[in-house]
Amino acid sequence: MLHSIMPKKILIIFIALVLIGSVFIGYTDNRIIFTLKNNIPLELRAFLKNTIFFPFNHNSRIADLTKKNSRLNSKILDLENQVIYLKELILNPNKENNFIQNIDLPIYKEKIILSNNKNTYNFKNFLFATVTPWQYNDRKPVGYLTHHNENIIILDGEGNIGYFNIEDFDNNNLKLNFIKNNFINLVDKNSKIFKKGRESFRGLLIHNEDIYVSYYKMVKDGCYNIAILKSSFNYENLNFKDFFSYEECSYNMSNHSGGKMVKYNDESFFFTTGDAQLFINAQQDDSYFGKLYLIDFESGKHKLIAKGMRDSQGAYWHKKNQKLLMTEHGPQGGDEINILSENEIEKNTNFGWPISTYGELGPTPIKENKFTAKDINNHTPNGFKEPLFWFKGNSVAPSAIVNVDDFKDGFKNDFFMSAMGNVPAPGRRSLHHFKYDEKNNRLTQEDIIPIGERIRDLIYLGNKKTIVMILENSPSIAILQ
Repeated sequence: MLHSIMPKKILIIFIALVLIGSVFIGYTDNRIIFTLKNNIPLELRAFLKNTIFFPFNHNSRIADLTKKNSRLNSKILDLENQVIYLKELILNPNKENNFIQNIDLPIYKEKIILSNNKNTYNFKNFLFATVTPWQYNDRKPVGYLTHHNENIIILDGEGNIGYFNIEDFDNNNLKLNFIKNNFINLVDKNSKIFKKGRESFRGLLIHNEDIYVSYYKMVKDGCYNIAILKSSFNYENLNFKDFFSYEECSYNMSNHSGGKMVKYNDESFFFTTGDAQLFINAQQDDSYFGKLYLIDFESGKHKLIAKGMRDSQGAYWHKKNQKLLMTEHGPQGGDEINILSENEIEKNTNFGWPISTYGELGPTPIKENKFTAKDINNHTPNGFKEPLFWFKGNSVAPSAIVNVDDFKDGFKNDFFMSAMGNVPAPGRRSLHHFKYDEKNNRLTQEDIIPIGERIRDLIYLGNKKTIVMILENSPSIAILQ
């Protein structure tokens, strides 16, 4: 009899606790319950919340956080809409026949930046008011840079091309002039490239009065690759045509795009493609993803130079040393700088991805992966080329890399690499200063210059000793001297 009564008592107590916990824990509008709760001593209430009634307390906190998250998402949407409205408000007075001829970009900030090693740099940026900030545009890149004679040429993520004169850096405004183009007639009408999202234009290169633009090409509905368009260059109207394309595509490319073009010689240029999140395709010679190609400027004929690449968005051909340096977005803690010598161009070099990496893959496994950060020197013994440098234990999200010889006294074989990052963290949203030791084929990190924003692209104007950058959070066009 006693045994039958005890379970009933335990059940009654349990039900009572559930009822009390569900009623008394969390926010309530009921005045009676509110009064009873307030009559319980504060210390006792805290004790009960964190011990006996902890499941109800956790549920209450989850409910509060869910409401807070909903309110924050609503505010973000309002801010995004405000940004779009303000952008149109700025642009409309400058439109003529639905085309913006030019616009003045005002100074946003001017300051002195102190590097990690206490070196000082003069910084100034101009508000890039014609584009939407990266964080309010579903992570669409803000833009890319190159220079032509005395002008800086800009391609933004939505396909607008403009320019300003280098001498404008000394003024209080940058006069950004726009060049007409025919992208709207070339891009599939169902493509997301002109909408919010990562699908975007990804790079530009000017050579011998021709301009080349890389972009997310929609091959079929929702399926993209990285292709190249070409036009003769002028400052009035650019008439692009297909130049380099292929049928292979990915439904889940995300931002694993590559898309960097860099001149090799007068006949050809290098072109990087990301793995498009088709990981093992980076190891397959018959796939275009995860590769480095050499492409003829005139014919578009191409040959495979390297494979096993995850997402190289930056590259620089250092003519003096006959070396190609490339940045590589790795998995967590596996960002790299890779190098390719002149004598390796014909060897179909393999950089190892996704079989070998010095990063950690996280919760999503890749079945072909065999070696990660726990495996020391995991490239060379497996037939892969080791990175020249990798960011041990910390992802910095590398973008562009340029040679900056003579930028400061003692700069010889020196390079600046820009870093992005979804959120701030050590090494992100900064310029990384490296020095290359050619004799020992070694790259050493000299300094880090905190910029405070995602740096999408940069170029170096040697005759002006000036670094020009595209910053994505403001967004802005910035200079460092």
